[in-house]
Amino acid sequence: MKLVLWWEEEFIAAYKKPSGFLHKRKDTSEDNSEPATEVCEGIVKDSDPLKFISLISKSADQLLEHLHILTQEALDHADLTVLTGTIGAAALLKNCLWFYIQTMNDNKNHVENLQTRYKKYHEMCEALAERLLDLHCRLLSLYIMQDAECTKEDLWNTVPPKMAQRVFAGMLNESLTILTVRYTQSSPSEARSRLLIVDISNLLLCVAQLLPCICDTAKEYVGFSCNNSSKILRDIHTKCQELLNCLLLRGSSLNDLHKVTYFNEYSVEMFKSRTVGPAPWIIFALPNIFKDNPKTISKMTDLHSDKSIAIELMVLLAQPQPNWALLLKVLCMKKCKVLQLILYLTMSNYLIEMQKTFAQDFDCGAFLCSGDGSCRNVNISSPTLNSVHYYDLILSATEVLLYVGNDDDFSDILLPIITRNRNWAKCFERRHVWNQIRPPWYEAMLNLVSPLIPTITETVINAIQTGATMYQAMSLILALYSQLWDCANPTLTRISALLQEIIPADTVPLNNSTLLQILVSALYSTLLQKSEEKKKVVKFAEPEETTEKVTHKNSITSFESANNTLESIALAVAESLCSIDEDNKHTDQIEEFLEQVNKCKTDVDFCASGSSRVESNQQIAEVLVSDLLISTSGKRSLKLLTGDWQPNWFSLLQTPMGISSDRVWMQLSLRWEFKEMTASSLSSHDIHIINNITSLLKQ
Repeated sequence: MKLVLWWEEEFIAAYKKPSGFLHKRKDTSEDNSEPATEVCEGIVKDSDPLKFISLISKSADQLLEHLHILTQEALDHADLTVLTGTIGAAALLKNCLWFYIQTMNDNKNHVENLQTRYKKYHEMCEALAERLLDLHCRLLSLYIMQDAECTKEDLWNTVPPKMAQRVFAGMLNESLTILTVRYTQSSPSEARSRLLIVDISNLLLCVAQLLPCICDTAKEYVGFSCNNSSKILRDIHTKCQELLNCLLLRGSSLNDLHKVTYFNEYSVEMFKSRTVGPAPWIIFALPNIFKDNPKTISKMTDLHSDKSIAIELMVLLAQPQPNWALLLKVLCMKKCKVLQLILYLTMSNYLIEMQKTFAQDFDCGAFLCSGDGSCRNVNISSPTLNSVHYYDLILSATEVLLYVGNDDDFSDILLPIITRNRNWAKCFERRHVWNQIRPPWYEAMLNLVSPLIPTITETVINAIQTGATMYQAMSLILALYSQLWDCANPTLTRISALLQEIIPADTVPLNNSTLLQILVSALYSTLLQKSEEKKKVVKFAEPEETTEKVTHKNSITSFESANNTLESIALAVAESLCSIDEDNKHTDQIEEFLEQVNKCKTDVDFCASGSSRVESNQQIAEVLVSDLLISTSGKRSLKLLTGDWQPNWFSLLQTPMGISSDRVWMQLSLRWEFKEMTASSLSSHDIHIINNITSLLKQ
């Protein structure tokens, strides 16, 4: 990682801009004329492209030689930790070199030098992956009872995700080869026959739990269309089917065997060719999913909604890294059943109104953190869900539904949940534009306006600074919305039209338009946030009389742009927005804008399939999830919906279990905190707790 950071520093010094490999949010408060140095802070360097290519090539060659030495030592001593760490380092540098090649594709000489190094690192990664697989398979051959779950976790946390899947698939296939041969060719005694049945049953159940880790879809997992799957998956399904055959023929009673084989072979179901349904061994190994033998099921859509969602969810949760397209598919399957369930449960428990917490643009410390606020801002280690969790879940679920749904999805799923609350329409009251305590689903709708807001905000503030009046500023805002409307999300028009039909008669939005209320509220929040920003500037003490004069000038009642700061201008514009439709000042322009929106309404057939298109087509799911990941709010929503909360340890520790204090201390004394009290990661509070527990329990 240090080498990659150093490479990035050299790139910035040579090209006067970041490469984009370590994507960081630009600091808009800095002057645009200054070189972008937000990625790596340090000593200012001077370089050029030729020097950069030379440094990268030399350092890449030197590190490659060092990695070769580490690899040889790791293979000699069968050190999996060093080997997987070497693979991770080589993969990171390979990706970095590939990115530089794409960035500098206009210079052939530069690209050729980097392509040579990239090819070496690529070949090294592939070769090491094969050696890692071979090493794991040899270990499995020697110790067939090795814990596969631990092996999987080690791979997931060390080597690149796709490589980890490939290695784990090879391990599972290799171990199944040994076990299939062992059990199908065994001839146990009477006493051992029952044990054979138990062994094969447990083996099939274990494989059914491990198989989702190497599958990309539920079809691959269940065994639909095995001919289109990878060779390893076909082999695993075939070997598991052989084990099931062995189990049935060795484990069934003689009477049952006689009943089945009494007729000719053409009338025995077992002798007929397999149909296109789920693999028989999967039906046996997943009794909670397939409670009855599903003879009529030929494709995934034939399964009951609960079963198909459960299978997709098993595959999703077993992936080595978040599979965003699969996550979106699970959320939107069967008329957004999972999203609907999340919204119902969270809305029922969301009892305290609260203000949205804006994402902080800071680096969370992770190596590839973009620093744009898309990291989850909730405490995922919390044992129970609190109001912040419910707020974020409602906002995230609503945002996903708004991106993929159609009018029917909004009417059947979203609006009934929203209108359950008696005061749901309060946020559409024109007097509440200034109110920042809003429902989370309303904030999700405001996020649809986000792409338009920065341009409008900057343009209006610049206009005020150059002498425009507040009347002209309001007119400019409406004109900008009108000009930029082709860039707006079509969902904004559709959801506002549906809300307009059901809004209570006693609720009066701005100009009686829910769309205008949403647009103004989104812009107001941004301007208000901008007015609260504190710039880091050097201030000099001024005479008291001068200070009083400036204070008077900054008041809204005597607003003068020439003597006001950017923050004051933003606040003044925000306050004026609350009365944009008063006294018929801009009524004609507002009506003209709303008429334009009606003319530009998206065609009725657009996105007519809504959420169902995500379930039916993998490519559409990938395209839609890419659109979601482009925006910061969409990225945060998907990250939050992956879920990572911990169990309620406090509640579990209070469960009656009949454990003596001696047994409790025996387990606690083996924790690393009790053995390494001098560790720097322990705070004084932690040490105090350890001492108290020790004095209470240690005899």
